[in-house]
Amino acid sequence: MTWQKALVVIFLFYFLALLQGSFFAQFSLFGAVPSLVFILFFLSVFFGKKDNYLIIFLAFIAGIFLDLFSPYTYLGVSIALLLLVGFLLKKTQAMLKNRGDNNPFIYFAPLFLVYLVFYEIFLKVVLRYLDPSRSLIVFDSLFAIGIVYNLILATIGFWIFKKYGKGI
Repeated sequence: MTWQKALVVIFLFYFLALLQGSFFAQFSLFGAVPSLVFILFFLSVFFGKKDNYLIIFLAFIAGIFLDLFSPYTYLGVSIALLLLVGFLLKKTQAMLKNRGDNNPFIYFAPLFLVYLVFYEIFLKVVLRYLDPSRSLIVFDSLFAIGIVYNLILATIGFWIFKKYGKGI
């Protein structure tokens, strides 16, 4: 990745973190706010080359912005979870290799759902461990709406990346 692409990626993550924390916080869907930074991270890893340094870079940048713009005060939690998600996603993609199309939507949607739920659950578990006064993990309609909302936006992002996202 050239330094110009790295600057663009940093700017995109920063812009989406601001958008996620300001605009979408005011205009949520039934109280659910999309995780735009996670969506961009997932799409970048999903369509990116199998490069460990790229995954580390993306996880670090996305995790920093998620941690800085989040209501909790623990820096590094999102970085660690995104690293885990990134490496597990690439391992899963290697096992699901398809000869005709390396990134079919039939793989994308279930993988996105699984790894988003994995990220959300482990984030809550780690935060509960770090701060026992936090509430327990609740799987309610807000959680389900948030997952569907993120999947819809990630699907739009998938088709945009599929068409224009070459060379990440």
